[in-house]
Amino acid sequence: MATFQELARDYAKRIREALASDGFTSRSRISPQDLRHSRTLQEAKSIKREIDDLIYTQSKNPLSDDDKRKIIEQIDEELGLPRKIQKGYNIVESASNDDLSDLADEIENVLGGKK
Repeated sequence: MATFQELARDYAKRIREALASDGFTSRSRISPQDLRHSRTLQEAKSIKREIDDLIYTQSKNPLSDDDKRKIIEQIDEELGLPRKIQKGYNIVESASNDDLSDLADEIENVLGGKK
């Protein structure tokens, strides 16, 4: 298995590519409606499932919740979201919510380059 940092870097790259594919830019105002059928939403959900299914190479046990959280935090860091902006939710976990307003806010933070 790759390191947590390598995984986070790859996942962040996939999210950035999905954002670009959907045409989201730093000037975009993103609403939950914009996300409903977006590649960004689908990619974030896919990444969440992948993280949930990760296993340790040697023991073949699933990753602990703490290690999953570390990967997700590193994804946010790779996307340029400092901890002070992380409000207890993030792109990957917000994609799993039915209310997409948190995800829209997080995407605007990434696109706006808030640091």
